[in-house]
Amino acid sequence: MRNVLASVVTKKPAVSLRRKNAVFTEPVLVADVEYRAWTDDGKLRHASFKGIRERDDDVEIYSLEH
Repeated sequence: MRNVLASVVTKKPAVSLRRKNAVFTEPVLVADVEYRAWTDDGKLRHASFKGIRERDDDVEIYSLEH
């Protein structure tokens, strides 16, 4: 995973965010995640990471910005 992310590093974050020592990447990858439901406070319930892939189709993308 580190090698995959290292290939898409950028200096500018995709969202307005300030973090000390953060490393930002271009938003070109999609994480496949299965989950049961959304909680009332916007978190995934029983989430399970299935893998990562390039964004190459009309997949629904959810961005969790806080």
